[in-house]
Amino acid sequence: MSETAELEKPTFRGPVDWRLLKVSRTTRNWVVLAGVLSAAKTLSTVAIGLLVGSATAALIENPGSSLVMSTVVYLIAAVIIRGALTWLHTRYAQQAAAKTIVDLRAKTLKHLASMDPRDIDQAAWRIRLSQGLDGLGPYLTGFLPALAATIIATPLILAVILSLDLGSALIAVFTLPLIPLFMWLVGTLTAGRTEQRLRDLATLSDQLLDLIAGLPTLRIFRRHREMATEVRRLSGSHATSTLGVLKIAFLSSFVLEFLATLSVALVAVGIGFRLLDGELTLAIGLSVLIIIPEVYNPIREVGTRFHDAQDGLIATDEILTLLNKTTPLIDASPAANHVSGGLSLIVSGLSAQGRDGVHPSNLSFAAHPGALTVLWGENGSGKSTTLLAILGLATSGISGHIKVADSAGQELKGEQLWKHCAYLPQRPVLDAELVGDNSQLSLGQRQRLALDRELSRGPADLVLLDEPTAHLDPENAQLIIERLRLAADKGATVVVVSHDPLFKAVADVVVNVQ
Repeated sequence: MSETAELEKPTFRGPVDWRLLKVSRTTRNWVVLAGVLSAAKTLSTVAIGLLVGSATAALIENPGSSLVMSTVVYLIAAVIIRGALTWLHTRYAQQAAAKTIVDLRAKTLKHLASMDPRDIDQAAWRIRLSQGLDGLGPYLTGFLPALAATIIATPLILAVILSLDLGSALIAVFTLPLIPLFMWLVGTLTAGRTEQRLRDLATLSDQLLDLIAGLPTLRIFRRHREMATEVRRLSGSHATSTLGVLKIAFLSSFVLEFLATLSVALVAVGIGFRLLDGELTLAIGLSVLIIIPEVYNPIREVGTRFHDAQDGLIATDEILTLLNKTTPLIDASPAANHVSGGLSLIVSGLSAQGRDGVHPSNLSFAAHPGALTVLWGENGSGKSTTLLAILGLATSGISGHIKVADSAGQELKGEQLWKHCAYLPQRPVLDAELVGDNSQLSLGQRQRLALDRELSRGPADLVLLDEPTAHLDPENAQLIIERLRLAADKGATVVVVSHDPLFKAVADVVVNVQ
C-alpha cells in the first residue's frame, strides 16, 4: 500500500478540472454530447432569429406576400427542433450527473477503505461525499453545458451578426469581455467563502454526532440542556457562512444581468438610429435584435451556474486530489480461491508512532490455525492499531514486520488477504439496506448482528475481532466465545482484542500489548 500524504488545500483550477475528465468516462462522453447539442441549439436559435425577423418585416412591409406563410412554417419547424434539443439536453444531463456522482463516490470510498483510518477526517469526508458531491449535479447539468455553449455558440452567433451588421458586432465584441472579467473577480472571492461554508458544515455535523452519541451520559449528569447553547452557536456559524456566499452570489447575478442588459441596449440604440437613417433594412435590424441577446446569454448562464456548482467543484477537487495521490491496495500476486492448510500470522517488532507515543511498542507474537489468540492490554496500548496493521490499513508511523502466509509459505497481502479474512471493529456500521432499520438496537445487539453477518459470508481463514463482547452480558458473551472457539477448532486463525476475562480464560495464547 502506498503511503498517504496529507491532502493539499483545494486550489482554483479553472472552469474545467481536466482530472475529472480523466477519471470519469461518463463526464467525457457528456462533455462531447453537450458540445454537439450546444452547436445544434445555436444553429436553431440563429434560424429562429432570422426567420422571425424576416417574417415580421415581410408582414409589416408586404402583408399579402406568400413569403410570410412559408416563413412561418419554417419557423414552427425550427422551434420544434430547438425544443427537442432542449429536451435531449435535460434528459442526458441528469443521467450523466447521476452516473458521475455515483462513480466518484464509489471510487473515493474504495480509496478511503485502503487508507489508514487514523489519517481520515471522517466528518470532512462525510460532508464531501454527501452534500459536497451532490453539488456536482449543477456543475454537470448547468455549468459545463453553458461553458460549451459559450465556446461554440458565442463565436457562431457573433459571426452571423458580423455578416448582418458590422456596427452591432463591434459593440458586442467590446462589451462581451466585461462579463467574464467581473465573473472571475466575484468567483475568486466566492471560492474561499464556499470552502469556509463546507468546513463549518463538517464541524457542525461532527459535533452534533458527538453530542448525540454522548446524550445518554449527559442526561445522567443532567447536563443535556446546556448543549442547546452549543448547537445554536454551531448553527449560527453555519448560517453566517452560508449567507456570506449567498450575498456574493446575488451581487454577481445583479452585475452580470446589468452588464448584459446594458450591452443589448447599446446595440438596440445603434440599430434604431441606423434604421432611421436607412442604413439597415427592417428585416436585418429585427433579426439582429432577436439574435444579439444569445451572444451574452451563454456567458451569463456560466456566471449564474458557477455559484451553483461551487460546492461540487470544491468537494470534487479534494476527491480528485485523493484519487491522484493514492491508489487502492491491490496485490499484484495472483488471487487464490483457497489457501493451503489455513493461515499463520507472524508479527515481529511491530511499533506504531501516534500522537500520544509509540503504541504498540516492539510487539512480537504468532497466531496459528486452530488457536484462539487474545491481545490483552490497557486502553490505548495499540491493540486496535495492531489489527489495522495486520490488514495493511494502518501505514503511517508503522515499523516492524507482519507476515500472513498459508502452510505452503505463500504470503497473502492486500485484497488477496481480505478475501480470506473476517474483521469486526469496535463500533461496526450496519448497512440499513441489508439489515433494515437498526436505530432501536443497542450497541450489544448491533455487535452481535454485525458479527453474524461477517461470519455468515463464508468460512474465514483469519478472524480479527476488536472487543466483540464489550457491550454484551455474560450469557451472550459466552455464546460469542463458544462460536469463535468452534471457528478456531475448525482450523481458522482467530485473533481477538479484548478486556473480557472470559476470553482470557479460554484463550490458547494471550499476548500482552504495551
